[in-house]
Formats: sequence, C-alpha cells, structure tokens
Amino acid sequence: MNRPPLCPPPLTKGDTIAVIAPAGQLKDFVPFAAGIKILQKMGFIVKYPRNLWPGSDYLSDSDENRGLEFNKLFSDPEVKGLIMMRGGYGCVRMIDRIDLKQVAHNPKLIVGFSDITILQNFLNERTGLVSLHGPVVTSLHEATSTSLETLYHCLCGRWNKPITPHNVEVLKAGPGSSGTLVGGNLASLVTLLGTPFEFNWDAKVVFLEDVDEPLYRIDRMLTQLFLSGKLKNIAGLILGDFSLTAFQDEIEKIRYKEQVWTRILEICGDAVFPVWANFPHGHCRENITLPLGATAIMDREKTSLMFS
Repeated sequence: MNRPPLCPPPLTKGDTIAVIAPAGQLKDFVPFAAGIKILQKMGFIVKYPRNLWPGSDYLSDSDENRGLEFNKLFSDPEVKGLIMMRGGYGCVRMIDRIDLKQVAHNPKLIVGFSDITILQNFLNERTGLVSLHGPVVTSLHEATSTSLETLYHCLCGRWNKPITPHNVEVLKAGPGSSGTLVGGNLASLVTLLGTPFEFNWDAKVVFLEDVDEPLYRIDRMLTQLFLSGKLKNIAGLILGDFSLTAFQDEIEKIRYKEQVWTRILEICGDAVFPVWANFPHGHCRENITLPLGATAIMDREKTSLMFS
C-alpha cells in the first residue's frame, strides 16, 4: 500500500532536537561531543540522556528500552525532531515496539542513515512519514561544509532544492523517472527481506550505499535483491558511496566501485529505468541529506535529483 507522504513540521532556530540511540552503542565520546556542538552552532537546543546510554554488548541498550526511548521522545512536546546518535545494528530488533499511531498523529523529523534506514523505510511504509537520510551525531564532525549546510536546510524544511552533483556517473540512461524515494544501506535493507517489516519497492526511486563490504558480499546482496524481485519494477536506481576505507589507494578505490557498478549493470541490463552512480550520500564525508519518503524526480537532461 502506497501511503501519501506525511511531512513533519520543519524546525526553526531555538527548537529542541533529541538525540536517540535505536541501534549501536556509543564507542567514543569525542565525536559525539563534537556533533552536539555542531547542532548547537546551527541554533538548536540538543537534548540527550545525562548518563548517555548504558550499552548492551554491541547495542546502546536493551530492545525494550530502545523502543521506550523512541516512543517517549516522540510524545515529548518539547522535542521537535530526532537525530540518531549513530548507526551500527539494532533497529530491526526494536521497530515492533514503536507506537505507529503516535507517529502518524504527531509526525516529527527523524535524521540518520546506515542501520537507521531500516527504521526510516519501515515508518514510511506504515505511516507515510518523510524522514531525512543524512548524518548521525557521531559523523557530523567529519562532514563537509556542503553536507552540513544541506542538513541544516533540510531540517528547516528546505529539502526541495535540486541536487546536481558534478561527478555522477550515468550507468544507464533510461527515461526521466519519478517516484517515492526509498532505500539506504544495502546490508541493512537486505535483512528485511522475508520479514514482516519488508517494504514495497515497486514504482519507487531506490538509492543504495554501503561501506567496508568485500566485493563478494556486495555481489551476494545485490543478487539477493534481484532474485527476490525487488529491482524488477522500480522507477530508478541511484548508487551512493561504495568503498573500502582501509588499505586502498585511489586506483584500488576506483576499481572497487567499477566492479560494483558492473554487477549492477549485469543485474539491471534489460531494465528500462535509469541507473546513476557515484551520488554523494552514504558513509562518506559528503553525505548529502535526502528526504526519504518524498517524491523524487530524476532529471535526465541535467542529471539532477529534485523533490516535490
């Protein structure tokens, strides 16, 4: 079922943003503190637990407590938006605890990426909620000025400005396409296949990104999407950052990306939809914020992504 977009109210300076941790635990306080300062410099009041999160192995807290935190902050009238502390892993274990009626009746901006895309696509499928696929608190200190500027504009509701990156690679031209923007982290999204939290990809513009995955794993996950039929009826495909962060020189990085793109073209060779690559989003410093759940328009002539 395709629900109409549910757009949360934009933020203004002086509004309160709550930091929430529905996935991995906080491993390093330094980038967290730096991210908080950046949000404060943007003019927002930042709310987070005084004692932070207790940690439960690789999770920030128990499944129950992470679900309670989400519902509590969503119902807090002081909180106007939520930004994720980090990604990691864990959203799939707490989303069945989310009060969907509360989300539908009191929508708020949610910002995050990586494992957080599980949460974002689930909420869009069930309520139509438009969220922001962008930096988490612990990645803000590494973000480029363009990435931070785009995040700020999107938080303030100005996310319909066309995005025209200079280095986009058109792997498959296809006609101009439009559809609801869905997707995110490849490894996270594949875990939803065959579960009650799987979402509809048909007639959607899909973006995918991932980091530090060996090529055979990328191949395996893309092949799984293909064999499950997820890529059969989409409106368009946009590939973000695919890279290995360690032990790679520039030539190796280029070769790695090209091998990912080659596998995509093998899978989508007979498709009529456009395929773009090298789009600036994902686990990279230039993580341009995108409104997940909004209507995306892939402008063939300008290689520009617009939203309505």
